[in-house]
Amino acid sequence: MTRLSCIKKISWILVLVLSLSFTYTVSAVPGTNSVTVVVTDARTKENLNDAMVYFDGGYRGVTTSSNGAGTLLINDVSSGTHTVRVTRSDFKEVTKKIIYPAETKVEIFISKGSLVSLNPDGPKSQAINVIFYPSSTSYSCANHGKISNPLYLTNETRFRDDVTKLISHTYLNLDKASSRSNSLPANYKDHFNFYYYYDPSAPADAFSGCAGTVPEKYWNDVSFSDVTVILYPTYSGIYADSSCQPTGCTQDFGPGRMEMKAPADQEMIFTHETGHAVFGLVDTYCGTTYYFQNDPNPNVWSSLESCKSDARANNRDPAQCRQIKKTGSSSSTCIKDFWDWDPQPDIMAGTYGGKFGDAALKRINYVISKSGAE
Repeated sequence: MTRLSCIKKISWILVLVLSLSFTYTVSAVPGTNSVTVVVTDARTKENLNDAMVYFDGGYRGVTTSSNGAGTLLINDVSSGTHTVRVTRSDFKEVTKKIIYPAETKVEIFISKGSLVSLNPDGPKSQAINVIFYPSSTSYSCANHGKISNPLYLTNETRFRDDVTKLISHTYLNLDKASSRSNSLPANYKDHFNFYYYYDPSAPADAFSGCAGTVPEKYWNDVSFSDVTVILYPTYSGIYADSSCQPTGCTQDFGPGRMEMKAPADQEMIFTHETGHAVFGLVDTYCGTTYYFQNDPNPNVWSSLESCKSDARANNRDPAQCRQIKKTGSSSSTCIKDFWDWDPQPDIMAGTYGGKFGDAALKRINYVISKSGAE
């Protein structure tokens, strides 16, 4: 081989090496046909490396810190709808659809273990955390006893669908359950984070005690919880049977351990119990329930004068203050030393109709304004 041929051969090798190096450099930075995937822990908001990313079914690599913690750059993306699937050890896998080029960056929120985030844009830091847990039991009005109901334990999709429907129709529809329009802050929906917890091997029991029970290990995973909702599909029998166990209940077991149970197919019952569990509202019907003046901004008062004074301070008619009582035969007469103001139909006076009145709404607004605070 001549010296000139040798030089030419070396030159072509150098060109090839430089070309390969240039190609690698382009693939590591955003281009005109690229999508950046960011994987984030739904609870801690920490970006996660080592998450495996699949794009339209094909494996594309793991997230690293090369373009920012928890990111992976996907190049050569064509226009249209694409599917991004993310998996990571000890986390629930998540699949999300994107439309390119309208979306060039997608953030995927994944949840550890059995906890699944329902926050499409990620959890908010200043918000009320509500977690749904499936029950393996229901109640039969026919024999007035607890019965097994494995529906949610064998069908996670059904459980998730029931949860998302309830969220949409109740928590995110509070303005429709209010007696006055424009009574809630315009951004009230942004003051909630929603999750569900799914572990078929350790279900909740909605009919163990008033508000049900969950396995003790659950509290280690959801120490950030504000309200845990134990959801069961339905009663078996007639809801109106007065001798049946109550279909909804709320109990406070200490900081971070507020529990409520409710059936998935009775949205008014669910909204009533939400009034208790989330907003601290007190029942305004007369019966075997718990009464107290729920300061600040109460919806029930321990004296007539307290009710009237609060009404005057908030430009409400003090003449509407009335004692909580029910009259009838001697066996059904009920009188409590507490007063309420919200006119009927008041949703806190029953579970089959009504809306939140002005006093209840003032309390709700107060709780929303404090969401995320200590």
